[in-house]
Amino acid sequence: MLGLQTQRVLQRRMDVTANNLANVATSGFKADELLFGEVTNTGASAEEAPSDIVFVRDIGILHRMEQGPIAMTGNPLDVALEGDGFIMVEGPNGPLYTRDGAFTLTGEGRLVTSEGRAVLSSGGAPIVLDPQGDTPSIGRDGAIRVAGVEAGRIGVASFAAPGALSKVGDNLWDAQNQAPGEFEGVVLQGALEGSNVRPVVELTRLISISRAYQSAAKIVSQADELRKSAIQQLGN
Repeated sequence: MLGLQTQRVLQRRMDVTANNLANVATSGFKADELLFGEVTNTGASAEEAPSDIVFVRDIGILHRMEQGPIAMTGNPLDVALEGDGFIMVEGPNGPLYTRDGAFTLTGEGRLVTSEGRAVLSSGGAPIVLDPQGDTPSIGRDGAIRVAGVEAGRIGVASFAAPGALSKVGDNLWDAQNQAPGEFEGVVLQGALEGSNVRPVVELTRLISISRAYQSAAKIVSQADELRKSAIQQLGN
C-alpha cells in the first residue's frame, strides 16, 4: 500500500511539473507546485521498532505568483503588467482574469485575447476600437487613446491573496469570490510578460520524480512477487 501511495503522489507531482514545462513559452503563465500533508491515522505500523507509519498525500496546488520576465515586442496591442494585477476579460458567468496581454482586434474592432475573449474596460464593458483608425496608444494607466482621444481604459485589478485565485484553463483565473482592488502597478504597451517557469529547475525535478517513480514501482513489483511466492509455498 505504501508503494502504491508513493506512486500516486509521484504521478501527481509529475503531472504538475510536466504542465509547467509545457507552458515555458506561454505569456503570463504562473508555475504550480504540489502541496503535501501527512496522513497519520492509517492504522499501519512496522513490526520492527513498532511505530505508526505516516503516509503523505497531496492537499492542493500552490501557485507561484512572482513576476515573469518582460520582453518588448513592438506590437502596439501587446500589453504587459509590471506589478501585482490581472487584466479583466469576459467570462461566461462574469469577469475572468489573465496576465497574458497578447491582444488583437477583430474585424468589428473588439479588443480580444489570443483565445478570442473580449478584453474588458475598467467599467466592465468590452473595449471596441475603430479597426480602420490610427494605431492606439496605451498609457501606463491602461488608458487607450486613438488620435489623442481616449477610447477606453483596460480593466486591471489586484487581489489581496492572488495565490488563492483558481486556474480555469486558457491561461485564465477565477477570483473565487475575492473582491478586486485597485491596481497600483504599471501597464506597458508593446511588451509581454513571459512565463515564470524555471525550465532547468523543472526539468531536473522531472528527472528526479521519474527515477523515484521507477524505484517505487520496483518496490511494488517485488512485494507482489514475495506475496505470490508465499502463497505458492503455503499451497504446497
